[in-house]
Amino acid sequence: MKKLTIALLVTLPAFASAQSSQNIIDTRQHSFSSIENKAEQVEEVLDKDKPDWTEVVTISEELTRHSTQLRALFPEGSSENSKAKEAIWEKPEKFNQLLMKMDQGFKDLYQASKRQDISAAQNGLEQAQDTCNSCHRSYRSRW
Repeated sequence: MKKLTIALLVTLPAFASAQSSQNIIDTRQHSFSSIENKAEQVEEVLDKDKPDWTEVVTISEELTRHSTQLRALFPEGSSENSKAKEAIWEKPEKFNQLLMKMDQGFKDLYQASKRQDISAAQNGLEQAQDTCNSCHRSYRSRW
């Protein structure tokens, strides 16, 4: 019985950590997928002759929420079973700068959508999407 208790005490923290890491990976993959889908949606709305600004505001709020959330979803130890390259954790400075640039693009989109400024909204979206593409080239193992 003592051996079982000791074994559980030793393995449970590792198991919990693995579960926590997997939850983090799942959450960030969900955020990235949502960003991809929402960015496509907002691009379609902005391409219309008369964009539905209420819809643009709603979508851009979601994009901002997901991009802001991502900055906390790459903690040390969350690389196992991830599609992300180790460079994210080995040299996080550039990666974090890119995340912040993407986040700023979505914030610019959101602010422009509240002003109903089509040009600024498109620029914010383009900045965020360009950053996504750059980041994928540098930090994603499987495209």
